[in-house]
Amino acid sequence: MNLEGTTTKLPLREALGTWSPTEDEVGILQMDGEFERERVRRWIELIMKTQAEPLSNEKDQAIGEMDAKDKELLLMLLRNCPELFEPREGCPPMKTLGVSHEIHRGSEAPIKVRPRRYSQAEQAIMDEQVEKVLNDRVIEESCGEWVFPVVLVKKKDGSVRFCIGYRQLNAIAKRDIYPLPRIDDTLDNLHGSRRYTSLDLYAGYWQVPVADKDRDKTGFVARRGSFWFIRMPFGLANAPGTFQRMMNAVLRGLAWRSCLVYLDDVIVFSKGDVAQHVVELAMVLERLNEAGLSLKASKC
Repeated sequence: MNLEGTTTKLPLREALGTWSPTEDEVGILQMDGEFERERVRRWIELIMKTQAEPLSNEKDQAIGEMDAKDKELLLMLLRNCPELFEPREGCPPMKTLGVSHEIHRGSEAPIKVRPRRYSQAEQAIMDEQVEKVLNDRVIEESCGEWVFPVVLVKKKDGSVRFCIGYRQLNAIAKRDIYPLPRIDDTLDNLHGSRRYTSLDLYAGYWQVPVADKDRDKTGFVARRGSFWFIRMPFGLANAPGTFQRMMNAVLRGLAWRSCLVYLDDVIVFSKGDVAQHVVELAMVLERLNEAGLSLKASKC
């Protein structure tokens, strides 16, 4: 192979190289990701020789019962991925993973839905929520023709989730048939596994941008003005498919082999010892880190 980019003359009968037969399985190692695992194993051996600082929220991580040596191995891995776990103010940055949420529809005219009536206490909550997502660059002020009402949804912990009622928009949107994993298939895939780690993405939907051409269709009004979403909001019919597509791309080659992903929830599984499980976990964390995604430590 000529790597110089220039014309080269070779003397007659000059030996250019040698070849020898090899074991068949060597060429197959890449098929099951063993090359990547071996690289990760070497990286773990390296970080075990370093002294990384404990995470500020390390106590929030729910680690099951294991001996001190195994726990130290796991903690050293987590401490070497601080970008994934460290608490942050506001939302993480939007990702440039080649994925954005698009809203496809027919030729219907823009929809305007009258705002709902709320109490003064609820209006105060809306003001606070609008201010927060505006500062986090989740929304921006708008002058679009599409208007949908704010919906306040009470969560299990008593707090309120700020949502938009997109029922009329969803009724005319062309459906994205991208599949979500079947729950029974995911449970079957875990059969025989001995160790598990669950991961939860922080502000998962809000790490995905809305396509510029479709931001006007996410419009809503509050007493502070009219706005539309820059990042993918809850409540859009095809949002789950968009998010699942992104996560499958991030974890391609690992999903169904060493991890399962259902929207913003990831579970890493293995049938071997703690050392093997840490390798599988490290591969998943590395992919998430390379994608610039963030995790919620309190739910991992």
